[in-house]
Amino acid sequence: MGRSLTLKGEGLSRESGIRLQPSVTPSIADVNGARLAYWDVGDGAPLLCLHGGMGIDSRTLRVPGILNLARHGIRLIIPDQRGHGLSSRNNATDYTHATWAGDAHAFAAFLGLPRIALLGHSYGGFIALEYAIRWPQSLTHLILVATSAGPRPARRADVTTDAELKEWFRALWPQFFVRDDSQWSLFEDLKFSVDPYMAAFTSELPRYDLREHVPNLRVPMLLIVGRDDYYRPDMEWLATHAPDATLRVIEGVGHFPFIEAADQFADLVAAFVTTRGQTPLSY
Repeated sequence: MGRSLTLKGEGLSRESGIRLQPSVTPSIADVNGARLAYWDVGDGAPLLCLHGGMGIDSRTLRVPGILNLARHGIRLIIPDQRGHGLSSRNNATDYTHATWAGDAHAFAAFLGLPRIALLGHSYGGFIALEYAIRWPQSLTHLILVATSAGPRPARRADVTTDAELKEWFRALWPQFFVRDDSQWSLFEDLKFSVDPYMAAFTSELPRYDLREHVPNLRVPMLLIVGRDDYYRPDMEWLATHAPDATLRVIEGVGHFPFIEAADQFADLVAAFVTTRGQTPLSY
């Protein structure tokens, strides 16, 4: 059974913190039949970060709560997953959990990284879990943020274009945050992709259920979720059933703890990655 700790949320970021911004122009990796755009920030222990959505690019992760991990001796690697953002768009049949997980594994090999820490947020957590089950020996740490081992309801929007998907997410966006600032400037920076969204929510999510594999997943695991996030019961289930999991519940935040509690999030992840899975018992 995992350990748990409730933390109190605070402001977005320390004004004195170092702001390590990724290049406007990403690097490109040709892997697994796709061209992946990615941002590579900092030096140290490699942490591959998988964005959620699906249908939304990695801009949600290129924020201070993630980027400031580079201050802690962590190398951040943030790709747009296949079909998203500046990465290549493929046939709809290529947008599967197995392919997205395979892309991440091939991408790590492309970078010459036999072992990595892996972070997945929301739907990116589904892909991170798929990766961990297939290649656990390649992971030093697994960080799951506001996600689930399944099953999850597969409610999808009736949309056919990227622009329609953006407007559908616009209506949902305030529900992801607890605090008054709903991060609209960030929303306007996001790139939307309807084809991977439809594939994920029509074909993949209805059959997503990894619960039987979780008790055998022997990778150091950090689980972070907001007290008010709808994924909290799923994260509590993971904490109970994963053999080496630590749950951290942050008060006063919703689905994006690395935005609403940026400093706490970065400190928790940095401590976990740099001390071989041992997070502090108090904050």
